[in-house]
Amino acid sequence: MLTTPELLADIEAGNLRKCISEQTYEESMEPTFLELKAKYGDISHIAFDPEKHLRVIAGGPVENHKFQNTRRLTMEELGLSSKKQISPIGVSDPFPLFTDEAIDIMRIELLEKNNVLEHARAIFNSTGVDCCVRGWVRKNKQVQKKFTFDAWNHPKTMELISTVAGTELKIVMDCDIAHTNISLTSAERAQQERIDHQSEIALKTKGGESMPAVVGWHTDSPPFVCVLMMSDTTNMIGGETFLRMGNGEIACVPGPRKGYAAILQGHLIQHLASKPRGATERITEVTSFIAKDPLAIEDSVLSTVKPEVNYSSRYNEFYPEWIDYRVEILTKRLEHLQKTCNESKKFDKAGTIEALKLIEAYLAKTYTEMEVSPEEWAKIVSKG
Repeated sequence: MLTTPELLADIEAGNLRKCISEQTYEESMEPTFLELKAKYGDISHIAFDPEKHLRVIAGGPVENHKFQNTRRLTMEELGLSSKKQISPIGVSDPFPLFTDEAIDIMRIELLEKNNVLEHARAIFNSTGVDCCVRGWVRKNKQVQKKFTFDAWNHPKTMELISTVAGTELKIVMDCDIAHTNISLTSAERAQQERIDHQSEIALKTKGGESMPAVVGWHTDSPPFVCVLMMSDTTNMIGGETFLRMGNGEIACVPGPRKGYAAILQGHLIQHLASKPRGATERITEVTSFIAKDPLAIEDSVLSTVKPEVNYSSRYNEFYPEWIDYRVEILTKRLEHLQKTCNESKKFDKAGTIEALKLIEAYLAKTYTEMEVSPEEWAKIVSKG
């Protein structure tokens, strides 16, 4: 086990102790990468085109019909209404997002060897042997994987996701673009799981506490996430997302198939990504959002993503991004307050003081979220 100084030094260096080994990559990921490369060849000339790569457009009337009829559960229906919610929508069923070609191209960018070895890390709160890849699409304001970056940031994509979420959203941190969770198993193990499978479902587990998970029970740090399925789910058993409702019961959102996604106001809903059986992989890209309006409620935290607790967040890239977006929002709120005061014929002293208190609280939360509690540190040390 590393000493505290050694552990701190490794965290600041990017959690290198949790990197994926070259052998692991070559055994579990490289065959898939090489298969896709053989199919598509050089992908550098392929640009993201919403007419071709957004399933709701490329799929024609049928896919548009499916999108328009996507079931969405409100926060009220979940028994989780909150003053901190930025939309009445809590969660959606899977809806069509990207075409198979778009997914395959993003998989090539993701599974490229240098990308995995540099960015993949073990998952902190996993109940299995899994990894995640974070901050690989754009870093230091330089786009590394253009197709994936354009796919998530295109205005048509943003419009679609915002429509499902019930409010206009935006991405604020580069490390929040296509944060990827990877769960892999051998073909032999997957086959045995299919043979052994009975019709039981993990909901029968009391409270879901011992449910095998890709990512264990948690609430998200940002307000909204969009979870995109990158894998073929034909033989997948499970893989659903489970939610704790306000009455304590567990609700289930079906696992999306390849190219489909679901949105979740995950900061206010405790949830779990169940570990699938019967399939050799479950790869999901999770992109996070806040409200586009800088004056809207913005209650993001760092409990699940700061480098000290999330191995895939790299210290010297993550924290500057956090400061950058928080300062931008503070600046816009101060500018709005200044404009309001200048344009008002009658100065609202009480209202101005209240606005300044909210700005002060937002500033304070910006630095308190960066702190590591004794309880968090004890977990960090115990996991090495």
